[in-house]
Amino acid sequence: MDNKTIAQVITNSPQIQEITYDFQSYQRKHHTYFKNKDEEMKIRYENLQDIIGVLNTENILHWLQGKTMLGIFKNGTLLENDSDEDIGVDVSSLYDVCTKVVPKLQEMGFTVIRATRNNSMVSFMRNNRYLDICVFRRNEDRYFYEQKNFPIEYYKEISQVKANNFVYRIPKLSKEICYYSYKL
Repeated sequence: MDNKTIAQVITNSPQIQEITYDFQSYQRKHHTYFKNKDEEMKIRYENLQDIIGVLNTENILHWLQGKTMLGIFKNGTLLENDSDEDIGVDVSSLYDVCTKVVPKLQEMGFTVIRATRNNSMVSFMRNNRYLDICVFRRNEDRYFYEQKNFPIEYYKEISQVKANNFVYRIPKLSKEICYYSYKL
């Protein structure tokens, strides 16, 4: 992205290097945001599926990541106690995420609450739930974002899984990722 940060591109301001959010405050107040777990789960699915819909429309290769992938892959559902949803994309898609996906999500009521200075993550909030798009990079035989890194072969092939009447993309080697990450 020509040495620009995600924040600079989406705000069109060279002075804004990153966007930060008070996640500790969010966690303290989280229990007050929803009537019950069913309402929260409904919002989580809507947010996740809406973001995936935009990524699909823009032909951006993506996959479920982290505990989001774990829940859908292992149980066919999101994990009830997960604090956020995670989607992975390759760094080659970052400019399109910033210039095509972000504006569409903002039109749908999402707000960008975090854009890391190192261009490894952008987070969106809607209806008091947030979702991270994790931007993966390659370093030799590793594929990584932030401080999390994986053997690159885990992500060489992306497959699909249907859960809750929706088709999600997950790495074909999701079982290996679950064991590598969570020893499950």
